[in-house]
Amino acid sequence: MKKENLIPHNNALIGKSQEFEEKEVKVASLKPFFGDYDLVPVFGKLPELPPLVCATTPEGDFVVFHESLWKTLLERGVKKVKALFFKGVWDIKELFYLRVKLFRRRKKALAEFYYLAYKNFYGENFYRNRAKIVLAISQKVGITKRTTYEYLWKHLKEEKEELKRKAKQLYSQGKTQMEIANLLGVPQRTISDWLKRGGGGREKPLRR
Repeated sequence: MKKENLIPHNNALIGKSQEFEEKEVKVASLKPFFGDYDLVPVFGKLPELPPLVCATTPEGDFVVFHESLWKTLLERGVKKVKALFFKGVWDIKELFYLRVKLFRRRKKALAEFYYLAYKNFYGENFYRNRAKIVLAISQKVGITKRTTYEYLWKHLKEEKEELKRKAKQLYSQGKTQMEIANLLGVPQRTISDWLKRGGGGREKPLRR
């Protein structure tokens, strides 16, 4: 399908950037574009949710990103919400292309958004589920696992350094390596390596 056939209303997709307008809408009046609600448990734990991104069609207002956010708002009993709308009125068959356009240059930001959502959801169990989470993010964003790691390496590095700090603190408080491993969700062998490599000061002899 040619590009010009996707833009019957001459709106912002033909420009360099997509413009939005903010509207207050009734949550129950919106329709999901995809019936994809698998992240509702994740988003359900977030104290604050990002804005919905919607589009108006002759058939009604549709949620373009992310249907799980909309479902979470419904489950929380939220009546009205401020949402971002693509400017103009769109043919319903164009919504898929709006979604692609929305994510094409935002994949890194989208991966980081999912990372923070999953981190909030898993809490202390984040590290032990890291491989599964990276796979889920890669599938949601539509990128390879390698690219996902490249996008998130700073976040993952900070997470690892924070765990190292906690491990050393717990060890200094008299916890065993196995107790620390269970508390942080990190393999005991990894805890042992972290303590051996230490950092600045001299480490205590490792206890068995």
